[in-house]
Amino acid sequence: MEQTSTLTRNLATAQETHAAATAVVYRLYTEDLPGLVDLTKRYFDYASFFYAQGLDNGTVEAARIIEIVGTLADLQRVVDLAGDIRVTNGQSTVLVTWTRSASFVIAEPS
Repeated sequence: MEQTSTLTRNLATAQETHAAATAVVYRLYTEDLPGLVDLTKRYFDYASFFYAQGLDNGTVEAARIIEIVGTLADLQRVVDLAGDIRVTNGQSTVLVTWTRSASFVIAEPS
């Protein structure tokens, strides 16, 4: 129960100090090929990787979604990453989407 009340206090403090920031959630949709983590690490220190299935001209293929939470200032790096993935993996396309999102981080008290 103590942990829950601490988290609640931290959340309230974050809201009161306007710690909520506008983030941009970028997603790159690509074929699941080796080397995606290493390519992503060239551009970003933080990312999430999701395994999926996709259709390519009616054929089911293994897919990967790379999710990066950043800011609008990260757009060029995301585009550069998508281009590297496309060229390195010999793909005709890599889909990039983005959504603005309100966010905050719950962390240990400092």
